[in-house]
Amino acid sequence: MQTGVNSRATKREQTRENILIAARKCFDAQGYDGASTREIAREAGVAEGTIFSHFPTKEELLISSVGDHLADAIKQGLHTMEPEWCFVDKLMHIASYRFAQIALQPGLWQVILQQLVFSPRKGAVKELMRGSGLIDAVMRLIEDAQLDGELNPAIEPAAIHKTVIALFLFTIHEHVGAENYDCEDMCATLRDLLETQIKGIWLRRPVTAA
Repeated sequence: MQTGVNSRATKREQTRENILIAARKCFDAQGYDGASTREIAREAGVAEGTIFSHFPTKEELLISSVGDHLADAIKQGLHTMEPEWCFVDKLMHIASYRFAQIALQPGLWQVILQQLVFSPRKGAVKELMRGSGLIDAVMRLIEDAQLDGELNPAIEPAAIHKTVIALFLFTIHEHVGAENYDCEDMCATLRDLLETQIKGIWLRRPVTAA
């Protein structure tokens, strides 16, 4: 009996993954409005109703498809990161995996900007970042860097985190606008912004004698 339950759960999870892969492909090629749930179902090899048994709305499907993709990038970045790297190098390592995904499906990121970032329903972006593990991963890196003396411990980690995400989104927006999705170019842009912040704002300040 247990084997049958596990088999059904595995099949359901595989169906969900097939739907997410199909959704990313369709959103990338045709945009949010152009990619119908009927076409996504056809691409995934399932009935249209099956999509809604996994995702209540088309927007939820978009959030999940991007969130799972982002989670994969974070997982790969964290698992291949060297502990002795500096804060910026660790952030850039994670970002490089995400930029590589964007370079392969730039149309998908345009959908994200249009549907979630610049015209979001309340909480959609935070839901995506929290569900993917991005918030927790970046916060841990910030807190570790403050303990190690790389970043000013007087600054709230949440404030640094918000700025990191803002710089990431700015980088993507700049490259989407220029239609330049080269991974190395995106990494260079973000690194310059992060290093400027650290030198000018986040750097641990030396204690001066009174």
